[in-house]
Amino acid sequence: MLYSFNEYKTTDCGKWGKAGERAEKVHFKQTDKVSAQGHIDTRRDRKCFENKTGAGELDFLYKSTVKYVKYIPVVDENKPIEKQEGFIFERTVFLEMLESLGLVRIKESEGRPRKITIQTFWNHSKNKPHGKKYFALLDACYSLCIMTYEEYFELGGKF
Repeated sequence: MLYSFNEYKTTDCGKWGKAGERAEKVHFKQTDKVSAQGHIDTRRDRKCFENKTGAGELDFLYKSTVKYVKYIPVVDENKPIEKQEGFIFERTVFLEMLESLGLVRIKESEGRPRKITIQTFWNHSKNKPHGKKYFALLDACYSLCIMTYEEYFELGGKF
């Protein structure tokens, strides 16, 4: 199933994650909806997952006890969910990987709550990386993941 981006505003920087979460749920014949912030994104084969795409927020993931993370660094809007270059990680391995690559960013503004995010590494308007961190991230993803998205979908969402 292809992503359903038309339902989100072009200015919505979370549209890739929302559409991806919904596409995966539809693929596995689950309810077509985005989980509320702070709740588990997906469940499959008695496992709970937090879904992440691109350079999203990490606050919930640091506080969470969820064991697994599904991560797509750069969403390709022309590919179905099962063909995305995505990865399955143990949560702690995922966070340690981002920290070791210097991709964890803390945003602090006066009068606003502190936010922990993944540093931006991809320029969507130019459809190219911001620099070398993207390539280091991909190398680390392939070497540290439990499996790729393609493998996960080939196994019917089980491992």
